[in-house]
Amino acid sequence: MNLLKHIPFKTSLLFIVMLIVLDTSYYFHFKEQLIINQKEKIILLFNSIKTNIGQTSQGEKFVDDLIGQNLRTAAVTARLRLDPDYNKVTNEELAELAKHTGVDHITLFARSGDDIIAVRSSDPKDINISAKGWDTISVAFNQLLNLQEVNVGMGQTLPNYWSGPFDTATSDPEEVNKWGYYYDGGTNYIIDPYVYGESFRKYQEMTGVEDAIALLMRDNQHTALEISVLNSDKLLGRDIPELNPTPSHWFSEREVLFGSYEYRDPEEQKYAAMALASNGTVFYVTESKGKSVLKSFTPINAAHLKYHASGSLPLIEIASDYGEIEEALNQELRSTLMFMGICTLLALVIMAGILWLFKRNKKLAIQDVKEAYVGNIETLFQSVREQRHDFINHIQTIHAFVTLQRYDQLKKYTNTLVGEIQIIHELININDPALSALMQAKIAQAESLHIVCEYDFKHMDRLELSPIKATDVVKMFSNLIDNAFDATAELDKQHRRVKITGDVVNNQLLFKVGNAGPEIPAELKGKIFESGFSSKTGGENSGLGLHIVKQLVTRYKGTIQVTSANGYTEFSIIIPLT
Repeated sequence: MNLLKHIPFKTSLLFIVMLIVLDTSYYFHFKEQLIINQKEKIILLFNSIKTNIGQTSQGEKFVDDLIGQNLRTAAVTARLRLDPDYNKVTNEELAELAKHTGVDHITLFARSGDDIIAVRSSDPKDINISAKGWDTISVAFNQLLNLQEVNVGMGQTLPNYWSGPFDTATSDPEEVNKWGYYYDGGTNYIIDPYVYGESFRKYQEMTGVEDAIALLMRDNQHTALEISVLNSDKLLGRDIPELNPTPSHWFSEREVLFGSYEYRDPEEQKYAAMALASNGTVFYVTESKGKSVLKSFTPINAAHLKYHASGSLPLIEIASDYGEIEEALNQELRSTLMFMGICTLLALVIMAGILWLFKRNKKLAIQDVKEAYVGNIETLFQSVREQRHDFINHIQTIHAFVTLQRYDQLKKYTNTLVGEIQIIHELININDPALSALMQAKIAQAESLHIVCEYDFKHMDRLELSPIKATDVVKMFSNLIDNAFDATAELDKQHRRVKITGDVVNNQLLFKVGNAGPEIPAELKGKIFESGFSSKTGGENSGLGLHIVKQLVTRYKGTIQVTSANGYTEFSIIIPLT
């Protein structure tokens, strides 16, 4: 727990924020991909419906045209058998003729003022029916009576004949029939044979659009809640200009042509109009029947589905359960949150581990410092204790010289004592505790080895703000000094001399260690920094000192040079402090 307290708050917060941003971006990307995938499925479904409608409509049109041709044949047969004047034709005669020609009924229409009415029929319900409410059919009647080719933008036109699509019977709203109308100018009436639409509707249900929609619904239960083909004019509430408005209960006036349309919503007209205007698919999400629904409207170019010449294209409506997408998103959100939690815990554990390693390495570094300093500090303390002991002796000796009035000998004695004090003062002025302790120890070592050790340090206090570890400074100095001491040991006592300088100039640490002694051959200068190499034979030299120095200098991106000539060898090191 104490380790967790040291985890940097800002770093942890930044990591968590970045994780949240990344996961949020992934969540919305996943949502977009799900919606795109669902839309692609709906488009594929629409294409399937469009293909099925195209295929089945060709079969339907073929059957429809065959029925229309049969009705014309029946009408021509009736024309040959009936009197040209409807007043001389009886309803019973028409019933007998209908049986003979294989149609369900035959009706005769004639002008009556500004209207066209049914004057004779094999079906009593049709007698006296007015054609005023039959907008497109009324136009076709007038064109036939004027011996013009019927052109109303729909239905089947043949010589002196026109047949409309299956539609509701005015005399019986429950019936959906197909009529044919024939007039060649030789009678005072239009011959109208017709058949009931039961067989055709069964054909449509078995092989037509309804069957295709039912099959697609079964195969795409997880994609579509409903599929419908809609009369866009009725859906949008558009009033098509009509001379004689078609009754609202007619088959051609229904809103849903095929399929079912139960998932209604308040904005359906707006999006349906957008689909017609763009002639493309429009998607939107809405609430309907207590569900979140993804709906689409797509216009379909199928003229045979139009029941009015000036009517708009039908629309295919597909509704899918958007709740499934939301459930998938919620599941992904739960997974994402779990992933974020695991990542956050892992990050905290990793950061705690890093901090533990950092503290451990710090302890090891401190231990390394202690080990590096302990010998030098002990030597320094021993020197201080000796100097304290000597100080008492010096006071007693000075007192004796004064008492005996031996001033010449006192002056000589105090001059020597002042020199020793100056050495201690210079060590204190190094301004770096590590170097001060090191030099104290090395000076004591030099005295024991009868080596004259000269030193000069400046600006060493600037090392405190540098990235160089104090232990590494001590390692470099001590190894070079030890190397210099070893080199002078081979000389006579009067020739043993070592010079040490250190300075910080232009943000660079400069120090040199030079010694009198044998020169280093040119061919060995490239090898002296190799691990284990030593030019000395015997003894305890391991050949690691200069190798350690070289590694530390390289680590701090510094340089080390060696010059050896005229009985003097010097190692120079430059390390940048940035």
